[in-house]
Amino acid sequence: MTAVLVLWDLDLTLLDPAGFGTRMITPTLADFLGREPVLGASFAGRTDRAILTDLLELNGVTGHDDEVVTSLMDAVSRRCETFGDDLLAGGGGPLPGAHEAVAALAADPRLHQGIVTGNMRRTALLKLRLCGFDGLPDPDLGAFGDHHADRAHLVREAIAAAADRGIDVSASRTVVVGDHVHDVRGALDAGADCVAVATGRVTADDLSAAGAHAVLPDLTDTDALLAAIHSAAG
Repeated sequence: MTAVLVLWDLDLTLLDPAGFGTRMITPTLADFLGREPVLGASFAGRTDRAILTDLLELNGVTGHDDEVVTSLMDAVSRRCETFGDDLLAGGGGPLPGAHEAVAALAADPRLHQGIVTGNMRRTALLKLRLCGFDGLPDPDLGAFGDHHADRAHLVREAIAAAADRGIDVSASRTVVVGDHVHDVRGALDAGADCVAVATGRVTADDLSAAGAHAVLPDLTDTDALLAAIHSAAG
């Protein structure tokens, strides 16, 4: 059987963070700056490294080196872990059909499920645990927003991680499932394809125009999801 690597986005694809990231970043950045921060960076579909780099620059922290961004990312991760209960208390949780979709893909021996998310690894694993995803999608078959601003780099890293596990996949046999045009573009730029779900803040028309192989309204129709993934992987 020819293997297919399915890379899940997290926020507004598998789960609704309900503003958890903003609620964690804002006070952490205030502590870091010693004053109330200016918040004007775009969050949707971007990596945490890109978001936090932009926020530092918006708040006048220019010419900083990588160590400063890494320090801020660590502080945000610690706050997320300390106040993790806020995710569910704030209205977050798995999106409709998400658990069933992951289970349906797990039942197909050709499919290997990983993660490609803008979240830092620590916050991604926290969200998955809080939302009841036990081991799938596999965080070891994935890439996270700690190191790159470009999502295409994340897709390539996830494919390399699969190869390191002995899974014979290529970019052409890799499908990203995501809700944002950044997910679509990141997949296409890496030579993979994307099955999009209109569960975020981007319309189905915009996802299709960005180049998604297929666009589903949500994850509740597992047969449609499986068919779209296999079609995208050729």
